[in-house]
Amino acid sequence: MKKISLRALMFVQAIIAFCIPVYYHLMVVYKLNSNAPVWIVIILLAVVSWLKKNSDVMDEYAKKTVQIADAICFKAALIFMGIIIFPFLLLDGTSPYLTGYLLTGGIFILVLIRAIVFYWIDKNGME
Repeated sequence: MKKISLRALMFVQAIIAFCIPVYYHLMVVYKLNSNAPVWIVIILLAVVSWLKKNSDVMDEYAKKTVQIADAICFKAALIFMGIIIFPFLLLDGTSPYLTGYLLTGGIFILVLIRAIVFYWIDKNGME
């Protein structure tokens, strides 16, 4: 069986993270009340787990690259969630849907940034 590359795995995780704002949008707009999304999430987590098991072994370079990507995303999360979204929670009259869209979209953007940073460092090297 062919192993999946770590780059591909990162982008698969980003695609799955895209489901979070899509799910939120469907719940807000169509007011869906079903257990289907829970089963879909369970299936997606099983797929990611299977992909991780069948991915390339992480060597020291890959571990360091993931750590750098995670650190950059952590700083971006602090800025995005703390400076941009937190004030929306404190303001009166702010739509809770706007805050929800910012939060779920922010999660997707952070996972996407993580994948892009990992790809860039893996391609160009740490310097």
